[in-house]
Amino acid sequence: MKKLTLAILITSSIFGYSQERCSTDMYTDLLEAKYPEYAVQRQKVNSQTQKWIKNNPIISNKAIITIPVVVHIVWNTATENISDAQIFSQMDVLNADFRRANLDAINTPSVWQSISADTEIEFCLATIDPNGISSNGITRTQTNQTSFSINTSDMKSTSNGGIDPWPKDDYLNIWVCDLSGGILGYATPPSGFNNPNDGVVVGYKYFGTIGAVQAPYNKGRTSTHEVGHWLNLDHVWGNGGNCGNDNVSDTPTQEEENYSCPSFPHNPNSCGTSNVSGDMFMNYMDYTNDACMNMFTLGQKTRMTAAINQYRPNLLNHNLCSGSGITPSWNCINGSCIDPANGNGTYSNYNVCVNSCNCVPISLPLFEDFQSNSLPANWNIENNDSDKTWEITNTAGYNSTKSLYINNADYSANGEYDDLISPTLDFTSLSSVSLEFDYAYSLWTDPTLSQVWSDTLIILLSSDCGLSWQNIWEKTSLDLVTTTPIFNEFTWTPSSNNDWSSEVINLNAYINQDDILIKFRNVNQYENNLYLDNINIKSSPNSVEELMIEHMIYPNPTNSHINIEITSSKFNDIELYVSNSIGQTVYSETINSNRERIITINLNDFSEGIYFVNLITSTGELYTKKISYLK
Repeated sequence: MKKLTLAILITSSIFGYSQERCSTDMYTDLLEAKYPEYAVQRQKVNSQTQKWIKNNPIISNKAIITIPVVVHIVWNTATENISDAQIFSQMDVLNADFRRANLDAINTPSVWQSISADTEIEFCLATIDPNGISSNGITRTQTNQTSFSINTSDMKSTSNGGIDPWPKDDYLNIWVCDLSGGILGYATPPSGFNNPNDGVVVGYKYFGTIGAVQAPYNKGRTSTHEVGHWLNLDHVWGNGGNCGNDNVSDTPTQEEENYSCPSFPHNPNSCGTSNVSGDMFMNYMDYTNDACMNMFTLGQKTRMTAAINQYRPNLLNHNLCSGSGITPSWNCINGSCIDPANGNGTYSNYNVCVNSCNCVPISLPLFEDFQSNSLPANWNIENNDSDKTWEITNTAGYNSTKSLYINNADYSANGEYDDLISPTLDFTSLSSVSLEFDYAYSLWTDPTLSQVWSDTLIILLSSDCGLSWQNIWEKTSLDLVTTTPIFNEFTWTPSSNNDWSSEVINLNAYINQDDILIKFRNVNQYENNLYLDNINIKSSPNSVEELMIEHMIYPNPTNSHINIEITSSKFNDIELYVSNSIGQTVYSETINSNRERIITINLNDFSEGIYFVNLITSTGELYTKKISYLK
């Protein structure tokens, strides 16, 4: 009779839910039906949590909690057997999201910036397994199962085609497999019950940011969401139907889940409230697309900290992340970077391996003005301490409103390197090449004092896809400062183009090479913010005609039009086209010798930004001039 009742409850539970991004609520119901004691203990969690929070006011002192993770890859096809690199990318996302080091944190609406939380929780792949043996924190199990159902969760059982968990009190177990039913992932919320099924399950298509992942769930936020459940967070709209309670005081009351990526504010004054800011749809505990999520709140941080102290206390003190584990390394195998799990790989840095393993260079020119909300494709950031690093800012730019910057003013990690690395570049068949960029910097400390402090900007170049680097440019202290006054004792932001300087570096020593990488390195000394903009790597003028084009196209910058003045017979018959900063042609025409000598192009219908005027002569020579259009 008990088995029949259980079957009815499980069937009812399954049909009571539609296919959703997260099935934690459904899985919790299944567990409560299977384990009545779990249901009893779960009912006590909220009152126990409230009592713990009241008795343990949390004051941040950077006492970081590090959670050891084991990732169980359970695979049937080669595609499901995701790479180490895909796993590492997910670990990077978890650490960035929970420490609020995610680049898209700038997208959090200003009304909630003050309650957006660094949860002071970090994650590491365990370096010691349950038997005390060194480990890389990854298991791989080939199975005959073509997919796994939430109903049975057989991926958690060795006897049923999956793999048994490592001790739940010591590790966060994450199973990655092919989930059936359109489910992205689910987790086991904590309680006083000794739950043998404890952990997180994520579909292999939604784990990490590279490899087999599929948009719009390709930025690792499914795992961030499910680990939030594992640490006792509810969905932001609460449980028990519309306008529920998520048991967190600083998340707005919300009617229901949100999908896709709404505009802010979304659904203001829902649930009969006067919340004009609307739903906190960018919270990791909603259902929006990965690219739309960017925050936990201070209240959610408190609830997660309480969950660890009450229900997962072994995570507070352990050596499972600092034992004599294997240092990750990588080999290039069939175009992919694979960790041999013995510390003897060719490459000690994953980005270097990727660049070398997939060293397919692009042709010049390369221009990047950082006008999108995320780092452009093929650019990489190395952030070894997972703290402050290069990120897009919308507070300042040279001839624009955006640029790339690093928040040295709040970055108390003296001597730390943060590197921005270009795509691989092809310098073959060029007669000359140069690097141009704009930068802005101010000191915080008066440089006339006895102790001189300054951050440093270094530019390095590799001609072998990142295996070795050469310092080609370096500035620090007064040489790096672009402002008057030269120091500002506050978190500084450029206020106009006058706060910027421009630099041109001759790269002719590297022509006829095709494995070029350029690295912009910030060396931190906790001084002030450093900004980069308009990185332009191009073939430089090297003839009379090429130099002449600098004076043929004017005015520059312009706010309405440009003139092209034909001053040489070299340009009597030309193809003219104008391209934007991402290479799209926005204007073109043919100019023959019968045309007037000054040609005017109206830019009023163009968007504000950087453009390139390109002239192709009758003999096929290309000459390019960059212009700035400011409305």
